[in-house]
Amino acid sequence: MKNSFRASLLVVCSALSLLLTNCTDPLEVGADLLAEDRASVGFSDTLKLVARTEPADSVPAFSPGVGAISSFLFGRTENTYFGITECGLYFEPLLLRDLGGNPVEFITDPAAILDSVVLVLPIDSSGIYGTIAGEFGVEVFEVTEAMEPTEVDGALAFYSNVSYDVNPMPIASTTFRPDVGDSIFVKEQIDFTTLDTVDLKRPHVRIHLDDAFGERFLQQDTSVYTNDSTLLDFFKGIYVKPTGVSPGIMNFAMNRSWPGIYFYYRLNGDTLTYNLEAGSIGRRISQYNHSYETYVAGEFINDPLTNDSLMFLQGLQGLRIAFEIPGLQDFDNKVINKAELELTVEVPEDYNIFQFPVAEQIIVLRENSDGRLEAIGDVTVLPNDLDIYFGGQPEEEDGRRLYRFNISIHTQYVIDGSEPETLYLQILPRAGNASQVIFKGPGATTNPPLLKLSFTEL
Repeated sequence: MKNSFRASLLVVCSALSLLLTNCTDPLEVGADLLAEDRASVGFSDTLKLVARTEPADSVPAFSPGVGAISSFLFGRTENTYFGITECGLYFEPLLLRDLGGNPVEFITDPAAILDSVVLVLPIDSSGIYGTIAGEFGVEVFEVTEAMEPTEVDGALAFYSNVSYDVNPMPIASTTFRPDVGDSIFVKEQIDFTTLDTVDLKRPHVRIHLDDAFGERFLQQDTSVYTNDSTLLDFFKGIYVKPTGVSPGIMNFAMNRSWPGIYFYYRLNGDTLTYNLEAGSIGRRISQYNHSYETYVAGEFINDPLTNDSLMFLQGLQGLRIAFEIPGLQDFDNKVINKAELELTVEVPEDYNIFQFPVAEQIIVLRENSDGRLEAIGDVTVLPNDLDIYFGGQPEEEDGRRLYRFNISIHTQYVIDGSEPETLYLQILPRAGNASQVIFKGPGATTNPPLLKLSFTEL
């Protein structure tokens, strides 16, 4: 009965809170009450969090038949605090299609003479983290096993910790400097409005592949190119791996129709071009790798009980923050009007927060009965307008950067014993998002995490 009553009362309070957002902050409720009434309303901000930084799980990196994942990041960054972040890419270049979606004939012959074979990767100006004004190292490998998805709960998907066998000898090893403002000729295509042939010009990276790799395609019998299945029997795909240290993380627009492998060759006096498409039809799978050993974050991961002055949060397959709030059980027989978690961003002197800005959105998760993490009820109140009720966006106040999270609903459930005590902070979204944040932890000497509770005595 008690839990049912509290849950009902909480729903009413939450609804009123939404309606009165612009009128009254529940944390200030009671300030203007008469003295004899004020005793029933309380406020607390003395509960101390117990928190730890830990590696997060992999994330979906591509779903067959679904184009929802649009960011395919590339680069290898390194800094003192978050260590090494590496974003690579697997993909299946399939047969070129005509306007009707039918495969275009790949004319091959052992007598064909290869001029060059080039990997074309479109540059996307969105999704960039840090700067791309510098040199990126890259190696390209041929994949030697079928790129099959993983089945989870009856659904097929690819995850960011994926790894497929490749030929150890790269078919390209080079560097490039991306330029999002430089539209380079890609190929001729049909203008759907006029049906005329026009030049396609877009910002992209061109990587010359080994001639022997290209010649092997021209020497195959045309039966290899009958359909995508026969092609994949011969050629499994490509792995694009970053090397060295890049200035930031860039984004390849792999969902377009024109990225892929381009063959430029001559046959019987004719100059020919053919490209295997890597976007829109083939599988495109992001791979994320992180290393924290010998870096600051690694010290906090390995010894969270002693090292709790800082907390580290990261997108991709990076870091999350797990925390509990001991002492909430002492708030039995109270109804939570509002519970607001406040975290302050830490900016070390040698950390360039302008080059590597904080995350635009952070959410709070809890573990469900299946052991999976899902958003707490406060996040799902208005999932498309998190700033209205939940928060989780960066703010600036009194010279410091901070985040505020409304966790009122979940806090009441924790007190009632119907929800787990452990909560998790996670950047939203994680896939295709390289953002990172350093927070002051419970052991910080100034501005540690703060939980502000406004409650009513029953």
